[in-house]
Amino acid sequence: MKWIKAHFSTLLLIILILAFALIGFQLRKMEDVESSSIAEEITPRIVFTVGPVQVTSTVVNTWIMIVIISGFSFWVGRTFKVRPGMAQNAVEWLREAVSGLIAANIGSNDTAMFLPIVLGLAIFIGCSNLLGLLPGLSSPTQDINTPIAMALVVFISVPYFGIRMKGLGGYLKHYVEPIFIMLPIEVASEIARTFSLTFRLFGNIIGEEIIIAILFVIAPFIVPVPMMLFSIFTGILQAYIFTLLTCVYIGGAVKAHQSTK
Repeated sequence: MKWIKAHFSTLLLIILILAFALIGFQLRKMEDVESSSIAEEITPRIVFTVGPVQVTSTVVNTWIMIVIISGFSFWVGRTFKVRPGMAQNAVEWLREAVSGLIAANIGSNDTAMFLPIVLGLAIFIGCSNLLGLLPGLSSPTQDINTPIAMALVVFISVPYFGIRMKGLGGYLKHYVEPIFIMLPIEVASEIARTFSLTFRLFGNIIGEEIIIAILFVIAPFIVPVPMMLFSIFTGILQAYIFTLLTCVYIGGAVKAHQSTK
């Protein structure tokens, strides 16, 4: 009995994964999924159109995720107390962890300036990676358009914070230091890291989705469960890596400007 109480969270997680796997198996069974349809299963589908605009399953899944996050945020916000509960502790721990990343990599004591963008990316990407575990839903990050959008947010955020910290002249100055020939190298570097962020996130998530889809075809119930458990770890890990690299890239710009002061 004591062992069960000590490992209650782990047991609950395993039970939830088993339930999701069973429901997912039943959904796939009803759809009569064959090996030839795996590509169709992981490819975004057009759900409906609004004039010339096509709304895909990625957009619908993203809307569902936003509703879930908003509902959870509203509920947690209404239950904040002086003596925090489990949900409030988790939220405060996440905020402190991201603030620590900002302080360590951007080197600024004013973490509040960077917290909205960095924490927002961490929550959005983490939830996107894990959304595919819910039966009937798929991860928005398995569509390359979502990782591209997240990488572009980082791409724009770097010069934004650089200009905000030191002004337009101070930001542009570091592109030609210590010699003007560094300009094309710096520009190419910023473009390359945008592609790196995109394909690192997309490649890991789409790889997991393909493996889980194949396992559901080969061994519909038991075998995919360990992979689903592993996908929780990798989904959170990928969100952490993306958040960490965001802090490093913003910190590189801010520290470069601070060194020219």
